[in-house]
Amino acid sequence: MLNHERRDARPIYGEGAIKQHYKDILDRIPEPPVWYDENGVPRYCAFSPQQTAYFYAHEAALVLIECQSCATEFEVAFTELNLRHVLWEGSKKIKNVSDLIANGSIHYGDPPNIRCCGAGPTENSVPIRVLEYWYKPIIRGEGVKDGLVDDLEALYFRRDPEFEIDILGGGKKAT
Repeated sequence: MLNHERRDARPIYGEGAIKQHYKDILDRIPEPPVWYDENGVPRYCAFSPQQTAYFYAHEAALVLIECQSCATEFEVAFTELNLRHVLWEGSKKIKNVSDLIANGSIHYGDPPNIRCCGAGPTENSVPIRVLEYWYKPIIRGEGVKDGLVDDLEALYFRRDPEFEIDILGGGKKAT
């Protein structure tokens, strides 16, 4: 049986997955990426929650991380896509991305694979600071009445600077 056929197989994205080296993209564009999505794909546009890899995201964060080995810094996206393993137990959602930010446990895993150092692709990353945090108000129950959406604005992302904090600095507001 192939790995992709196993029901209990670990997903190829998220925690513990070595990210692909996108040489075909990186070699064709002379300037460095602005940020990387949840899968380590280089992105060249300004960060926006609508530009993340997960179409169904209700939360999105742009976080500054560094390679644990060489300290190369990366701006990376977090959504429910690369945090499924800690946000869900079976089919029940137990946490939000904002919960992981607040308690300092948000974690990207291996850094984007740009071959920053010999160990980079297989090395861990260290979260430094949340640069941007976005959410859809519906996840907080805003714009919902009697279980139905009564304000369509609750379906659109809003920025919340309350969660734009230093991770290594013990949760201080980022500057």
